[in-house]
Amino acid sequence: MSSLITRRIGRKVRLFILVSLIVIVTFLGYRYFIQAPPRTSITIGLTGLTTGSWPIYIAKDSGIFESYGLNATVVNLGAGRNVITALAAGQVQFGSVSTDSVVAAGLEGIDVVTIGTAEKERPFYLVTRSDITSIDQLRGKIGGVPTVGTGLSYLAIATMLRKLGLDPTGDVTLVGISGDPAVRLAALKAGKIDFALTTEPLQARKLGLNILFYVPDIVEGLPGNAYATARKYLEENKEIAKGFLKALTEAAKLFFENKEASKKILGEWLKEKDPEVLEQHYQDWIRVALKIPANNLEQVRNILEAMAPYTPKAAKADASVFIDDSIIQELESEGFFNTITG
Repeated sequence: MSSLITRRIGRKVRLFILVSLIVIVTFLGYRYFIQAPPRTSITIGLTGLTTGSWPIYIAKDSGIFESYGLNATVVNLGAGRNVITALAAGQVQFGSVSTDSVVAAGLEGIDVVTIGTAEKERPFYLVTRSDITSIDQLRGKIGGVPTVGTGLSYLAIATMLRKLGLDPTGDVTLVGISGDPAVRLAALKAGKIDFALTTEPLQARKLGLNILFYVPDIVEGLPGNAYATARKYLEENKEIAKGFLKALTEAAKLFFENKEASKKILGEWLKEKDPEVLEQHYQDWIRVALKIPANNLEQVRNILEAMAPYTPKAAKADASVFIDDSIIQELESEGFFNTITG
């Protein structure tokens, strides 16, 4: 008799525990559903895997996008033109792309704009043959760029030369050498060209080439990486765009404050394991990285001026039409940047 009572009590206890667990799980699940609204899915297109997209890598890998309600997918589209085309077609919502790609697209009537900027300018080094030790010695020499008349490297080198007192279409000869930067370093080593820009100074030194200077130390206002979107998408999705820039601002804060975590993330994206290379990238990019992703109107003006000899429309274009500052201005007025950057 006593064992029967014990079994009945045991069943009641187990039933009570089961019902209690169901109630608790249901309650917690309900609270989670109420407190955690579904995230908005966005796709971000990259022109390539470079330091210019560092905040995007950080925001993706550290969960910062999710904290601002964004489920971000990052795709490498391989070229600025590809990112612009995908933005215009609505295949990606945001792009990490050099400012000149947005300007070139705008001159062609493609309605994309920059909503923020990742860096003051690309962290280029001017690399020369070993016997060239000054800017004056570049006069009459041959420089290598991927494409003459357009593209980030051409516009950067043309703007740099002009600001240093040399005419990029008269005092020097710029020739197109397609391929990745290593191809132009090899051409420099072989004596086919006399100077070029690179973001890989360690590789240049190993080839016995001369690093004349770190360009951002000498010249300001060269092209850099920006955050772009289609104007129509921006008009219809301002809150999403705000979340995007908020996430990247917080990611930039992590970059400045946590070097080792930032290098680890970059290494994973670039598939780079050499600690010396990662340290070089960090030291170079921290000198141009922006804590607040504000647009740079001077950058756009310099791009238009460098494009003008080959693209007549650029000479008369209004630099401001390629930029939309509305999100940056809203975040500034709301005090967001002060909250993040202190």
